[in-house]
Amino acid sequence: MTGATITIGLAMAVLGGACLVLTLLTLPGNWLILLLAAAAQGWAMAADAPLPYSGWTLAALFAIAMLGEFAEAAMGAAGAKAGGARGRGAWGALIGSFAGALLGTVLLAFIPLAGTLVGALIGAAAGAFVGELTYGDRRASALVLPSAGAAAGRFAGILVKFAIGVVMWVIAVVGALWA
Repeated sequence: MTGATITIGLAMAVLGGACLVLTLLTLPGNWLILLLAAAAQGWAMAADAPLPYSGWTLAALFAIAMLGEFAEAAMGAAGAKAGGARGRGAWGALIGSFAGALLGTVLLAFIPLAGTLVGALIGAAAGAFVGELTYGDRRASALVLPSAGAAAGRFAGILVKFAIGVVMWVIAVVGALWA
C-alpha cells in the first residue's frame, strides 16, 4: 500500500459512506459513489500513482448502479401489484413515485433531508390510487390496499438500492486499498 492508495481508500470510505446516506433519502448516492471512483481514478492518473480500479471494476460499478435503479423502480410497482393493483395502478405507482420525489424535494423542503423520501412514498401511493381509479370499477376505499402496497414496495426498493450501494461502497473502498 502506498500513501496514495491509503488516501484514496480513506476518501472513498468517508465520502462513499455519505453517499449511502443520500441513497436512503432517494438521492443519487450510488451514482455519486461511481463518480467518486472515477474521480479517484483520474486523480491517480494525474498524480502518476497506481490506478485504484481496473476498467472492469468501473464497468461493474456502473452495472451494479443500474441494477439498483431498476430494482428500486420495479419494487414500487410490484408492491402495488401485491396489494391488488392492476396494470394502470402499477404504472401509476412508478410514475407517481418519481413525480412525488421531485415534488417532495421542493414542497417538503421543510422536512430536513427527508422531503424527497416522503414525497416518493406519497407519490407511489397516490399514483397507484389514481391509476386504479381510472378503471372505475372499485370504490375509493378498495384502493387503499394497492396504494399502501405501492408505498411499501417503494420503501423496500429504497432499502434494496441501499444494500446495492453498500456493495458498491465495499468494492470501491477495497479496490482502492488493493491497488
